[in-house]
Amino acid sequence: MKKILSVVFLLLIFSGCVDKKSVLRIDNLGLCSSPIAKLYLNDVTIENSSQTFNIASDEIKTSLVDALNETNCFVVSASQKSKESLESKSEYLLDAKINLSQEKEVVEKNIFKKSETEHLVMLISLSAINNGNKVLANAKSELLIDKSKYLGFKVESDVAGDNRTILKNATKKVSVALSDGFSKLK
Repeated sequence: MKKILSVVFLLLIFSGCVDKKSVLRIDNLGLCSSPIAKLYLNDVTIENSSQTFNIASDEIKTSLVDALNETNCFVVSASQKSKESLESKSEYLLDAKINLSQEKEVVEKNIFKKSETEHLVMLISLSAINNGNKVLANAKSELLIDKSKYLGFKVESDVAGDNRTILKNATKKVSVALSDGFSKLK
């Protein structure tokens, strides 16, 4: 009876092993005491070279607007505007380019263990333009997921949670980088 319980216990331990790369807490709240620019989110371009790592354009826009507003450095509008219609030096058109990639590696170590890792990468490039002034910001967010099989058991992964994590971290990093770029512009 003890052998059966110990085998079941080991199976439960091994089947629950999913390791994720630890994610740093990125603090972008209230970086500025007052807004320094009004941004109009003009164009969002997504290049996706992955099979299962997909994030919708609306989800990216929402997360980006939220992260930029959290800094208290910007007032962000999702409405389209042309370069000619910018009324002041503190108004900028914001273009975003997002690149999503995914790599999988599977290694069979022995009969009982199959190692599978998945590497998700999200790159965000922002460009804020106003009459010759240009501020650029880039950020990269990565997530390394170990989905190893032990004794034939594989743990279900949280794809939606992984996508949220990598999106939130990338948008927070790029919002901090953009606020740094605007502070250097002054």
